[in-house]
Amino acid sequence: MTIDTSGLSEEQKATAEFKSMYAGMMRQLNAPGFIPFLCAHEAAHVVYYRMMGATQFKPLPPRITCEAKTGKLIPHLAAVEIIDKPPCHGESWQHWLRMDARASVAGSVVARKLGSTDTGGEEGDRLAFNDDCAQLVAHFGGISINTDWLWAWAQRSVEKDLEEFPDRMESIQTLALELRPQFGL
Repeated sequence: MTIDTSGLSEEQKATAEFKSMYAGMMRQLNAPGFIPFLCAHEAAHVVYYRMMGATQFKPLPPRITCEAKTGKLIPHLAAVEIIDKPPCHGESWQHWLRMDARASVAGSVVARKLGSTDTGGEEGDRLAFNDDCAQLVAHFGGISINTDWLWAWAQRSVEKDLEEFPDRMESIQTLALELRPQFGL
């Protein structure tokens, strides 16, 4: 298992911050049972974004990048980049937002359902979802979005989905197994 650091300079890799971050990521990736949770989390996003209409995604292996403006190192355990996330159209923005919320929460809901004892990787997904909401408000103007309420609703909705449609969880777990080698795990 490797963590991609190809975008960093040798000077960045020599810092105590980098060494600590790298070691912490390796500890987390090597923790018993963590990789199956991580892969299922990311697979759940893909399955729910497909329900929204997306067809293409790119697996991103564990990596450490550097933010260009600040020079801050940023750890990424593994992720999927949704390449063709459907755009939001004005007349159906509420439906689009509900589908986006479900796709955003799906990863952490699945990880917890499988037994993850932490937040299931929710923090980054929540920040990205809040950004989506802020962009909608800025674009459409005059709309209001209660992100806390919508996030909680989406969690309940996905939990109910997984209970009512056991084949959905099977699809997620099958995709998780396919993603694992693509993540280099």
